[in-house]
Amino acid sequence: MIHSPNRLLSLILGIVFLLIGLFGFFVATPLPFATAEGAVLIGLFGVNAALSTIHVLVGAALLLAGLGGVLPAKLATVVLGAALVVFSLVGFGIAHTGANIFALNTPDNLLHLFAGLLLVAFGLTTDKVILKAPKLA
Repeated sequence: MIHSPNRLLSLILGIVFLLIGLFGFFVATPLPFATAEGAVLIGLFGVNAALSTIHVLVGAALLLAGLGGVLPAKLATVVLGAALVVFSLVGFGIAHTGANIFALNTPDNLLHLFAGLLLVAFGLTTDKVILKAPKLA
């Protein structure tokens, strides 16, 4: 049984991001690797191979951190969560431009923003451990 909220969230979102990435590869196969016009996943999310690669990497990192213990999970939730928030903000800025090599659309950016905020919130507020300096004898 996993008693750490960070480990549980890392495992769940790791599996979700891995599945999104793998399905994204499946629907984006005939397209170029990085293109502004991507395929559509479940009728909502724009995807291409570049974005699917990011999803697989984020998913694998979260899954491994969740399996690794509380400290790796806590670190991964904060770092990857912050990275997803930044990625979503950049995505909102480039969504309808030629710089959009990830085929990002508004649902993609909202998914990254909310997942990132959730990860950061969990990472900063749960599994608080007080580290004590060793006593000198």
